[in-house]
Amino acid sequence: MISQSPKPTARNSRFYLARMQACQMEAKEASLPNVRDRALRAAVAWREMYQKALQFEQRLGQ
Repeated sequence: MISQSPKPTARNSRFYLARMQACQMEAKEASLPNVRDRALRAAVAWREMYQKALQFEQRLGQ
């Protein structure tokens, strides 16, 4: 059975957390500086979306 990945919605902080962690891992494993920098920039963006989703979830009482 194929597991479904979380959907990117304002109510699903797990999706953003998973993407942030994937970008951090990509940066850690990158041998090229420009690839590492791109992955780190993406991780920062995903972290911002994760934090916003958490705030949204907290407002809804989830």
